[in-house]
Amino acid sequence: MQRPAPPATTIALAAGGTGGHLFPAEALARELLARGHGAVIYTERRGAAYTQALEGLPHVVLPARSLAGGIGGKLAAMATITRAAWQARGDLKRRGAALMVGFGGYPSFAPALAAKSLGLPLLLHEQATRLSLANRQLLRLADGLATSFPTIAGADGFDAARIVETGNPVRRAILDARAPYPAIAPDTPLRLLVVGGSQSARVFGEVVPPALLRLPEAVRRHVKLALQYKGEDADAIVARLREADVDAEIRPFFDDMGARLRDAHLVIARAGATTAADLLVVGRPGIFVPIPHGGSREEQRRNAETLAQAGVGWCVPEPELTAESLSALLADLFASPTALPQAAAAAAALGRPQAAARLADAVERMLRTS
Repeated sequence: MQRPAPPATTIALAAGGTGGHLFPAEALARELLARGHGAVIYTERRGAAYTQALEGLPHVVLPARSLAGGIGGKLAAMATITRAAWQARGDLKRRGAALMVGFGGYPSFAPALAAKSLGLPLLLHEQATRLSLANRQLLRLADGLATSFPTIAGADGFDAARIVETGNPVRRAILDARAPYPAIAPDTPLRLLVVGGSQSARVFGEVVPPALLRLPEAVRRHVKLALQYKGEDADAIVARLREADVDAEIRPFFDDMGARLRDAHLVIARAGATTAADLLVVGRPGIFVPIPHGGSREEQRRNAETLAQAGVGWCVPEPELTAESLSALLADLFASPTALPQAAAAAAALGRPQAAARLADAVERMLRTS
């Protein structure tokens, strides 16, 4: 018999400034509000720029700074974290928050510390296959850990009884896009969606168009490309592709990602955890190109390899992503009657459309026992 939900209360959420951290926090916040709880999201200025995601949600913008850099940078970061923690602490007390959920990213560190200083339970959510740096640092303070995959690296020593697999919450627009994989037929477009995450990916704009131009004409004239690209030569690329009978649309950002995923036959993307969750929930195959540098490098590599091993798509390291190699892969995939539909089925089988509800259940269980 399921125990009754705890009395409605305010839940705090802390998320870094990228969509990969903020979108899962948004999904949980809206689920909690639907259950009658209050919710507030703590983020930083980059996160606050996602105005559509935060619309109608209480949120607080805190100062944030990474600990990366030399001694001077670390000292400045510690001062910023201290200032942000005090601001968050005062706001948490004013709102009477009962629990903190941390979604990773260095801006989540200060609110989590503030919550623990007030004796609030801390539930961490990890979107990737390995704990992020912020979550690794906070794990010793955490009362629970929610994961997006059945196994998680970096949580060694943490009580397994306090780990729950919920999946990675996705936005309502993504949930609404769930639909059967579109049929591939000789008289229908081959819809190729290329996205580079919140930072876009210049390499896609440099490699994808010439790869399409190398395709056999019979394939090329059926391709319908939607490419996220911020380069100043976007108009020239579109003109060149259309001259070669490729129907192309290039924009710096797509604000209708759900609809585009629904219609796509194949997606080329980075391998961020939220991108992966979106593809799995909608059930679309992907060519995953992990970011080759920065703090997300290993996380994305592991994500891409995990997805490729599960049959969801293909992992192509960026140094191996050339017009020649990509064109050959696309030609093979578009020529096969089974490769893309089978990968789509594998993706859909791994999707967790109930992730936000499962994570909200975990929050409510922690409220009952705290």
